[in-house]
Amino acid sequence: MKRLLFVLVGILVPLVVSAQENQYLIGESDLLEISVWGEDTLSRQVTVRSDGYISLPLAGDLKAADKTPSQLQSDIETAIAKYVKEPHCAVIVLEPRSKRVYVEGQVNQPGEYILDRGMVITQIISRAGGFNEWADTDDIVILRREKGEQIRIKVNYPKIVKGKHENIPIHPGDTIIVP
Repeated sequence: MKRLLFVLVGILVPLVVSAQENQYLIGESDLLEISVWGEDTLSRQVTVRSDGYISLPLAGDLKAADKTPSQLQSDIETAIAKYVKEPHCAVIVLEPRSKRVYVEGQVNQPGEYILDRGMVITQIISRAGGFNEWADTDDIVILRREKGEQIRIKVNYPKIVKGKHENIPIHPGDTIIVP
């Protein structure tokens, strides 16, 4: 039974990691599940620290930020290889906390959204269900933190849609306000 479980985990976990690695770079505050086969004491959930590192027994501090789950998996296996014979582990992003954006105001589904790499304002507004009937699409504001200060970016959505203005890239932590 135990062998069957390891075979199933060995098949399923790489699929999860493969799906994640094409789309996701780990960031600060992300919650990760680290599973080391046959070493329950090393398996755990960890949060990526503000310096971009995680701490694991035997492995010490490892840089996690700006790596895919597959890259971090390889780093962990290398780090614990001195102590664990033929280590195999999996890294799963349980909560992608570093890639959140917020859409508030006159949209159909205001709230918190997970930001995919390369998203622009038209895509995040679409994710929020589009504008409701009271939206003032000429005066949208993006609140963004840059170098420790909050900046306001004014957005004229109709001009973006007509191709008269560039579609604005959205950054992790942005708040989009639709008056």
